[in-house]
Amino acid sequence: MSDSETIELAALGRPFELGMLYDCRRDLLIPGITLWDAEILKKHINVSQRPNTDFKIIASDSSEAKSEALNVSASLEASFLSGLVSVKGSASFLNNKKKSQRQSRVSLQYRTTTHFEQLTMDHLGPGNVKHSNVITEGSATHVVTAILYGAQAFFVFDREFSSSESYQDIQGNLQAVIKKIPCISIEGQASLKMSEEEKSEANRFNCTFHGDFALKKNPVTFEDAIKVYADLPCMLGENGDHAVPMNVWLYPLRNLDSAAAQLVRQINVSLVRRAQRILDGLDNTDIICQDMMKEDMAIKFPEIKAKLTKFRDLCLEYKLVFQKGLGNILPKIRGGGMEEELIKMLTSKERSPFQNDLMSAYLEDREREMNIVSSYLDIMKEVQVVYSSSELDGIVLDQANNYVVCFAFSSLNDKDDFELDLEKYLQEDFKSDSSPIPYDLIAAKKSAAEKWFRSGKVTAQTRQTIQLFLDFKESNKERENLAFCIASIPNKLITACSIHIYERGTLLNSQYELPSKPGVPIIKSLEHDCVHLQIISSQLGVNSVASYQVLYQAKGTDTEWTEINTDAITNQTKHSRLHTGRTTG
Repeated sequence: MSDSETIELAALGRPFELGMLYDCRRDLLIPGITLWDAEILKKHINVSQRPNTDFKIIASDSSEAKSEALNVSASLEASFLSGLVSVKGSASFLNNKKKSQRQSRVSLQYRTTTHFEQLTMDHLGPGNVKHSNVITEGSATHVVTAILYGAQAFFVFDREFSSSESYQDIQGNLQAVIKKIPCISIEGQASLKMSEEEKSEANRFNCTFHGDFALKKNPVTFEDAIKVYADLPCMLGENGDHAVPMNVWLYPLRNLDSAAAQLVRQINVSLVRRAQRILDGLDNTDIICQDMMKEDMAIKFPEIKAKLTKFRDLCLEYKLVFQKGLGNILPKIRGGGMEEELIKMLTSKERSPFQNDLMSAYLEDREREMNIVSSYLDIMKEVQVVYSSSELDGIVLDQANNYVVCFAFSSLNDKDDFELDLEKYLQEDFKSDSSPIPYDLIAAKKSAAEKWFRSGKVTAQTRQTIQLFLDFKESNKERENLAFCIASIPNKLITACSIHIYERGTLLNSQYELPSKPGVPIIKSLEHDCVHLQIISSQLGVNSVASYQVLYQAKGTDTEWTEINTDAITNQTKHSRLHTGRTTG
């Protein structure tokens, strides 16, 4: 684009007026300063009618789709993404993002134009400028010479759906119903013709309204939206008195005075798209993070939720840093600076630990961790789970429990190396002239593979511990003074889990080895009234065994079992005074 050409710009709810000054470098409207007196301006305005109304269904929630709906140029979009431009009215649609992945969304756009105002060409001659000193100050690059008036509105319909429902089906049904709304104004219907199924589906929609119309009450339901949509044509007034600027045309001040500041170049579209993808990636990460924080495991175990909260906070902090950097660079480029600084900034992000693939991998790790913990709890579903230290104290300190056996998750509170890398990156000086050091992806992937919830060996060991824990609980189910529970007890020296033993409120052992079931005793020798047995020791937890108990009774009878305790060290025992017909077990 030549620096002498007129620029068309979306107003985005900003209060443009003819004759106002505008700085295209900062995308900033400069109020209160004009090149001509108000009386002169009024005498040189040409007005023409531009009545037109249309509507559009928007199924995508991407930044690009929203910008396209509002006729936002790539350069203006860059300013919006960086925070240089604040939007109002219908343009606040740009800020409305989905809050959950379990959210289906379809938007309906209503757009109408009323009239077009422009300054006459003879008024723009260099000799007609009354306040020429304003031009040479350098605070503005353009003057507003034409405005298209009208209004538009966006009805954003959202519908939450469960994991058992199909997103494609919900989205399709949502679009089908929303497409019927414009029929009200086209066919003059007072209400929509819908089947009972469609009515039932419509009642599940939530509506958010973004518009240039002054409503007494914003619509929140589908029925509300229908009523508002039907009334929109009447809300502008008979002569479009309530219309607002939709699009404006900017005339370069340099055409009036060669000493004026100028817009040297626009931002490269491909660079804007790169920045857009980066911010969309951060927004998507935030959505996933919020969904995961609502998961059952994150609610029950504060350690998991704390990691997600920390990660989300770091991403939000980086987003602010990125936007601030973008806002500083854009005016420089438009004023004549080189694009290399922006390229460097984008490349730095794409090579940083904040790159989209790594953030997705981190969230996949958190999901895997929660799935693993959930699967273990399903196996131990008959055991009480405590979710805080105070709950654990309530069981351990209970006078009725002489002993407490606790299955303890030891690694849920472990700090993730990736989080530390994110913190370190944010602490670096982003304004350094040196080239950014790419993040070590190989080391990051190696670290991810070593996590306890991704180790097959650790999974096998944990499942073995769970089985021993359940077997131990089953064998002691008749004991009234013994309690079992599950808790998260951080311990950096132990991977994944361990067994804690408490006696009368005191921790005896934080790495107790539960013994496995011993084998069937072997008969070493027989005598006329006694038998010599060899005890087959437990394969696991043998150090925790003080003695073995041998039970015997008369074969084929219902007599009580006789108990004999044996030495766990020698693993041998002799049973005397046995009578014929007795069996040992």
